[in-house]
Formats: sequence, structure tokens, C-alpha cells
Amino acid sequence: MNNLFLILAEGGGGGTSMVGFIAYIVILFGFMYFILIRPQRKRQKAVDQMQSDIKVGDSVMTNGGLYGKVVDIVNDVVILELGTNKSVRVPIQRSALAAIKEPDLSINKSEDVEEVKEISEDKSNESKSNK
Repeated sequence: MNNLFLILAEGGGGGTSMVGFIAYIVILFGFMYFILIRPQRKRQKAVDQMQSDIKVGDSVMTNGGLYGKVVDIVNDVVILELGTNKSVRVPIQRSALAAIKEPDLSINKSEDVEEVKEISEDKSNESKSNK
């Protein structure tokens, strides 16, 4: 750090290396902008657009993973109806909504059956090897 101040104080002979150093720093900041900052701004802009497009009747998911249907919107507060009980209404900040989507309530029976078969086969193999 002290060497940098000495080079700046001398002013002569080290000018070309200082220009290279400044160019390196500018290139580094440009790289960081295009790799880190720009994609984050794009994602934030998409989230802001999604949150501003929410309307009454949409099914939404909160940041906590709760699904609900939008009943009312007052300023930045969204009133959600949660679960199958229609009397449960919860006010939530618009910024706490993660996505506009329906919950996937389908049950894949074939996958569950295969998992049970694999587990039972593993247990039977272990019990046979222990005897």
C-alpha cells in the first residue's frame, strides 16, 4: 500500500504501469458487472413483474411454500385464502409471494410402489445376509 503512494508521489517513470493497473481494475469491474450484477437485475425485474401482475383469483405460492388463492389486493397487501377451508384468510405482503402457480396435487402411484418394492427387497437381502 505504501509503495502505491510512493509511485503516485514520484509521478515519473511509472506512468505506464499505473495505466495498466487502472485498465486491469476497469476490466475486472466490467467482468463482475456482466457475470454477477446484470443477471441478478434481470431476475429481480422478472420477480417484480410477476408480483405486479398478480390479480384477484390467481393461485399463488408464498416464499414459505404455502399455496393460496388471491381474494383481495389492497396496496402492497394481498389477502390469501389458504387450504380447503374458505374462512382462512391471511394478509401477506406482495413481496412475500414467490410464484403464480397451482399446487401439484397429483399422486404418482407407480413411483411409490417401486420405492416400496426396492426398500422391501433391500431389507430382505440384509436379513438373508445376516443369517
